[in-house]
Amino acid sequence: MDHDKENAEKLAGKVDALVGKRSFEADDRNIPVLTDLVGAPEWAPEAGNTAPAVHKPDLLTQLTDAEVDQLSQDIFTRVSQRIDAELATSLEARLSEQFQTQLNATVGHVLADMKQSIANEIGDAVNAALADRLRNRNDITAGNK
Repeated sequence: MDHDKENAEKLAGKVDALVGKRSFEADDRNIPVLTDLVGAPEWAPEAGNTAPAVHKPDLLTQLTDAEVDQLSQDIFTRVSQRIDAELATSLEARLSEQFQTQLNATVGHVLADMKQSIANEIGDAVNAALADRLRNRNDITAGNK
């Protein structure tokens, strides 16, 4: 138990050191804490090197605006169809899983309710049969007197 407490205290000390609350007394190393700010390295583009110019492939420069629009629409349609196919499969699997879970829970609740209802009906039928039998017995005994 003392060993666990000692380990917990050591761990708490390390956590405190990481968040900058206190440092280790026995360790004089420079330990960075989570609150230390680290500067980003300096960077500048080389002289004469600016952002690359957008270069259209020769094929695109040969197309008219209407052809570019049509190409864009075709690409959009193809991508949408692929995404729709993948989403449909994924959606079907997830819905099937959810429906199965809900169906199992519903069937379990309905069966429990039905068992109780059936037990109540059986109990009522047994009580009615016993009452009829007792009435018949009383009628027979009363008629013999």
